[in-house]
Amino acid sequence: MPMLTIPQRKRLRALVIAQHVRAAGLPGVVCFSCGNASAALKAAGLYTVEIAPGGDLSAGRWWTAPEIAKAWPHLLDATSGHLPVPLMAAVASALRTELGDLPADTYDVPTGSGETLVCLSMAYPASRFRPVYGVGKGTAFEPFAPLNGLVQALAAAEAS
Repeated sequence: MPMLTIPQRKRLRALVIAQHVRAAGLPGVVCFSCGNASAALKAAGLYTVEIAPGGDLSAGRWWTAPEIAKAWPHLLDATSGHLPVPLMAAVASALRTELGDLPADTYDVPTGSGETLVCLSMAYPASRFRPVYGVGKGTAFEPFAPLNGLVQALAAAEAS
């Protein structure tokens, strides 16, 4: 299977989030991250509470979306895998614009939260995307990631 890597994916995601945050009149975002996503959000000009190694705070454990919303109710939770579906659809559209037409195929995708894989599945419904974990920063399997069930369902659909 070809490995599909998207060097600009965090930048594209951050630009989509920035547009949403500004249109919604929100003051900024909070992002639990390995550092890649939060750095891209800051580079997009967003006020970012960065919970990451070397960031503003460190977590020490996985935080759920409700816990994050309770702690920072005035900020968008921009943690990878926590975006609402309409925002993920906008990310999917940005990925499709960036990548153009892809041949219908099965692609291996470096995966962490599963968000990119789900967005690619939305952008390219004729293709299948298989998660590959542990291939670089931000691609460790996290058992509490909220998209795990969906990623597993998409992978199972590919296998059948």
